[in-house]
Amino acid sequence: MNSERHDEKQAKRIFEKSMSVQLEHADKFGGVDYRSVDGRIAVEVTRVTEGINRSSRYALRKSRAIGAPESILATCWKVSVPETGQRLDRFYQNVQPAIVELEQAGVKFFDRHRAATHVRQQGPLSSVYEVLVLAGITRASAMPRHNHKRDLEPHRLIPAHDSGGLVGDSDRAVTLLAAALQKKADNPKKLGESGAEQRHLFVWLDGDTPDDIGLPLDRNHASSTNEELGIPSKAPALDPRITHLWVVREGATRGWLWDGTMWHNLQIELDAQF
Repeated sequence: MNSERHDEKQAKRIFEKSMSVQLEHADKFGGVDYRSVDGRIAVEVTRVTEGINRSSRYALRKSRAIGAPESILATCWKVSVPETGQRLDRFYQNVQPAIVELEQAGVKFFDRHRAATHVRQQGPLSSVYEVLVLAGITRASAMPRHNHKRDLEPHRLIPAHDSGGLVGDSDRAVTLLAAALQKKADNPKKLGESGAEQRHLFVWLDGDTPDDIGLPLDRNHASSTNEELGIPSKAPALDPRITHLWVVREGATRGWLWDGTMWHNLQIELDAQF
C-alpha cells in the first residue's frame, strides 16, 4: 500500500483550502494521489526539479553563514553564479564588496564578456570587474524596483544558476514547464484512468527547478512582486487528460492555477508551508 508523501499532504492542504473541497487519499496500490469525496475530482501531485551540483548549494550556505557585514548594498542584486561549488564558498565575501563598489560607481549591471574586455583595456573599474570575473559570475543585475517588504532587513545578493536569463518571464516559464511535464507520461495516464470529470495536476517547484521555470514564483525573486511580473497570459500546452494545472513553489506564498480557460493567482496560506 502506498503511503502519502509529505509534499503530497501539503498539496492536499493547499488544494482543499483553495477549492473548499475535501480530498481522500486514493493512491493505495497505484493510480491518482487523491479524489474528492464525490469522485468528480482527481488530483495527481508531481514535481519539476533538476538536481544541480550539491556542492554548489553547500558552498553558498557556508559562505552565507559567514556573511559580508562590512559591505552594505543599496538594493538587492540578482547574481548568476557558476554551476559548481568550486568558487562559491567565498561567494558573499568576494562578490558582495565588489557589487557595492559597482553601486558606488553608478553601475547597475554586470556582464562577464563586457567586463573581460574592460579589464583587458585596463578601464577604471578593472579591479572590481576582475574580482567578479574570477568568481565565475556571468551576469548581475540591480533590482531598484524591488519591493523590499521588511525595511529593517538589509538588501542582499540573490544567487541563481545561469539558465539563460536573469529575469523570469511567466509565459516562458509555463512553456518550459509544459515541455518538462511532457516527459512525465505517468501523470496524465493516471489522471485519464481516474475517470474523474476534473483532473488536476499539482506541480511543485523547488530550489532545484531550472530558473527559467521557477523564478517567476520565487519569493526571493528580486524583480519586485508577482503582480508586476504578471500571471501567465497563454494557455499551457497540456495533455488533454489534464484539465487543471496547479503550479506552486515550495516556500512561496503564491502560485498559479489554470482552470482550463484562464490563469488565476493563488494565495498560499503560510501554515501550508514546509
